[in-house]
Amino acid sequence: MFAQLSMQLAMKPTWGGLGQSVILLLAAWWTWAGTAIDTEYYDPRLRVIQVVVVSTIFGVVLMAVAVPGAYGGRGLLFASAYVGLHLARGIMLVVALRPHRAHARAQRFLFWFVVSGTLWLVGAFTDPAWRTGLWATALVVDYVASALRYPTPGRGRTPLDQYGQLSVHFGERYQQIAILALGELALMATLQFATAVYTPARTVAFFAAIVTALLFWQIYGLQSNKLVDRSAHQNPRQAARLAPYVYAVVITGIIATSAGVDLVLHEPLGSTPATWLVLIVGGPVLFVLGRMGSEYVLLGQLPPSRLAWLALLIGTTPAMTTLAPILVVLVTVGVLVGITLTDTWRLRRAASTG
Repeated sequence: MFAQLSMQLAMKPTWGGLGQSVILLLAAWWTWAGTAIDTEYYDPRLRVIQVVVVSTIFGVVLMAVAVPGAYGGRGLLFASAYVGLHLARGIMLVVALRPHRAHARAQRFLFWFVVSGTLWLVGAFTDPAWRTGLWATALVVDYVASALRYPTPGRGRTPLDQYGQLSVHFGERYQQIAILALGELALMATLQFATAVYTPARTVAFFAAIVTALLFWQIYGLQSNKLVDRSAHQNPRQAARLAPYVYAVVITGIIATSAGVDLVLHEPLGSTPATWLVLIVGGPVLFVLGRMGSEYVLLGQLPPSRLAWLALLIGTTPAMTTLAPILVVLVTVGVLVGITLTDTWRLRRAASTG
């Protein structure tokens, strides 16, 4: 799915195309985030949870197949797969959890997915111009309803104490999805480079992509064990409620970076369109901001050095339209190297004074 979304971003590097691709990406992400919550709050050994996971896998496969034509002839397939897997999950949980306290929570989820699902399906039958707006609205419903704890007529909101119990597996699941996305970044760069005509510029772009993946991993892995421990034992409510949103930024950053690499490997020289900058520069910026969000929420840390590096990169971005794409990639890599070095220095200094 990540590979499909990355290619979709690279295939339509226009403002409209980027917006449409982000909608598909956020829908795919919400599917994964919902599955992570289900396997955390309900016993994965239960037959109903196993069926939910299997049906979700099937739905995601159909979504991946529909991605290239989601705004064309496969719009109904994408919307039906997304809505179907969420409704099937909600109905199965409502039926299976009837004697349990969690029954009311499953009812709230199902109610709001019916609301957003209606918009998804209506959008699938409309013109692509209207489809984009309806699907974007449906995503707003999905994300905002969760943030507000699914306020439902006759049921109220999900009580805060139901967010208060997490295992270490919750943080580990999010680590695994981030590792998978980083692996896709390196894999996509390798596949694109293997099929391209070899030139010095493309060779530099390929190695820059691999270095970017390694730097992403270094930035992501910093204090990761501490973050997992904090999410499970000290701030479970905050972790459970904010992780889907923070990691949406992280994953979007990785996939955008992968799409940017795809573009640069095809055309490393010449000027850089503004929409390409959104991917080449915006991807790493989103990744770092997402990781900083986790550290701020769980550790109370907001390193000024990272903010300074990001401000430098963002501030110089408008001038980069005059540079060749390969040079933009190298500037971005330089900033990531700077972030990594200052992070290492900061932690060593903290350890020596602590």
